[in-house]
Amino acid sequence: MVWYMRATAVLVVNLVNLVTLTMAGCSSGGEESNTALTSEMTQSTMTAATAIGMTGTSGEGTSTDGSSTSTGVAPTTGAQGSSSTGGCQLGQLGCGCLPLASCADALQCIDDVCADVASESSSTGEDSSTGEDSSTGMVMAVCEDGQVTPGELCYAPAMPLGMGAGPVALALADLNKDGHLDIVSANNTSNNLTVRTGKGTGLFNALSAQQGGTGPYAVVTPDINNDGAPDVVAANFGSANLSLYQNNGLGMLMVQPALPAGGQPRSLAVANANKDAFDDIFVANYMTNTVGVYLGDGIGYPEPTTVAVGAGPTWVAMEDINGDGKLDLTSANYGASTIGVSLGNGLGGFGPQTASPVGAQPYALALLDVSGDDKLDAIVTVPAAGAVYLLQGNGLGGFGGAIPYPCGADPIGIAVGDLNGDGSKDIVVANRGVNMVSVLQNDGAGGFLAPVSFMVGLTPYSVAIGDFNEDGVPDLATANNGEPTVSVLNSKP
Repeated sequence: MVWYMRATAVLVVNLVNLVTLTMAGCSSGGEESNTALTSEMTQSTMTAATAIGMTGTSGEGTSTDGSSTSTGVAPTTGAQGSSSTGGCQLGQLGCGCLPLASCADALQCIDDVCADVASESSSTGEDSSTGEDSSTGMVMAVCEDGQVTPGELCYAPAMPLGMGAGPVALALADLNKDGHLDIVSANNTSNNLTVRTGKGTGLFNALSAQQGGTGPYAVVTPDINNDGAPDVVAANFGSANLSLYQNNGLGMLMVQPALPAGGQPRSLAVANANKDAFDDIFVANYMTNTVGVYLGDGIGYPEPTTVAVGAGPTWVAMEDINGDGKLDLTSANYGASTIGVSLGNGLGGFGPQTASPVGAQPYALALLDVSGDDKLDAIVTVPAAGAVYLLQGNGLGGFGGAIPYPCGADPIGIAVGDLNGDGSKDIVVANRGVNMVSVLQNDGAGGFLAPVSFMVGLTPYSVAIGDFNEDGVPDLATANNGEPTVSVLNSKP
């Protein structure tokens, strides 16, 4: 976990014991009598460096006045005392401040006592001019200071967007080609898709809606006709088909004839599996234990083929697992408690699936090289365990050695990206049961740090990563199935 440090000067004033030294001298001429030298004990305030963390069940960021609205480490402050000036010259080190809170030389007035901040910062390893810890060379992350610092996670409180009843999945794309990211929501209860176009400021325009099939459960934005404008495809869980919407180039979606799918389609992926410059679509069919393959031709999608997978596939992902330059098909098989890989032939065909046991029922799936061995590893959400499992890939299509990472109750959806700017990909999951998202930061050593959680709307099913306010730092959005909203967490570095 990364802590957000607010640099506060550490004032250490050694308490000086009262010493009274009286030297008596006898002289009859010329010599001065030595006067009594006294020094009184000086009390001062000692303030520890303040640590602000975003942890626990709160997702709110830190404020600029040093307070925190999150459940984390509170400012640590020593007991305050009053400064005594008896036997101590005002304005000098360890003594009371001069009028107008001033001190002599380069001293600073802190808590009514003059302190050598530069010296104290040096002794503690902190550079007071830059906020850098000189002992480690690390610049401390401070939320809302306008500086993007590697390792910081800073988000404004979740902003709700009305999107339709029962949002379950999101897709992000620039539909109207204005340079700003838009949000498409698949709404499982209202049986429609809704769109809010972005303003590029973290805010969004008015809602538009398109009628869909029964129970839309997933949504993606391929370019169906290869015109450079993202189109929209939704998988309908209830009606067992795909709804297609062609973009007119200005963001207006036109309904196209639906495509048949297998039983209870739950997940969609877009990739170019046959290297023909057209986007292909892949659908995980939960009830029929298949993944449907729809190869695009630049006009639409001919009759799909299917790949047999393990029982109850809930997620599908397309990556080159064995490093042969051809995309492979990987599915999370909830019913079989496995991850399955079907190696691709580069022409849009796929071989028999090789299954790797997870040891629990996986729901969502992401593929990335966590261990740095140039082999893709698998990360799956396991709702029943309240964890994500990391399974190391062997580069041949197999995964093993499941390592659980607790990530909060009931994790469902997953997304992967470099959220803290350190160059490594992190994980964010939607915690359906506790109305939050949890970020597991990559530790750079083949694993992940403890989760940092942020509150969102009710029953978040999926999470997406994008830059809505265009500050160069990733933002988050969740589809909240328990209410008709999408939550947007804009970054606030």
